[in-house]
Amino acid sequence: MTSAPESEFHEVCAEDDLWAGEMRLCSVAGVEVLLLRTDDGDICALQKNCPHQEHPLEKGEFDGTILTCGAHLWEFDAFSGRSVNPDDAELARYPVKVDGGAVLVSVEGIEPKHSHA
Repeated sequence: MTSAPESEFHEVCAEDDLWAGEMRLCSVAGVEVLLLRTDDGDICALQKNCPHQEHPLEKGEFDGTILTCGAHLWEFDAFSGRSVNPDDAELARYPVKVDGGAVLVSVEGIEPKHSHA
């Protein structure tokens, strides 16, 4: 996912610093995002708070595929950001690219999503 212009990407970490099944909170141009690496090796950047009641997702669990909020156990597919349970919510995804071993993320023009539940 690399639809943002080159100038909007910011380096957040080395690719080797993020292992499969790991997540970490990163600051990108003043916006906190949750960086995850799936079991398949994909690196994803998602909004940091659950859309349900704004609970910090880094306090939840990540099994390498599914990100589970620690407050009310809402589950999200880490790669797509779509919710698994319930099935009508979504996390904002930020464009990610890897260049020369560095992970870069763009947050330009992307707002976190919120649920009405």
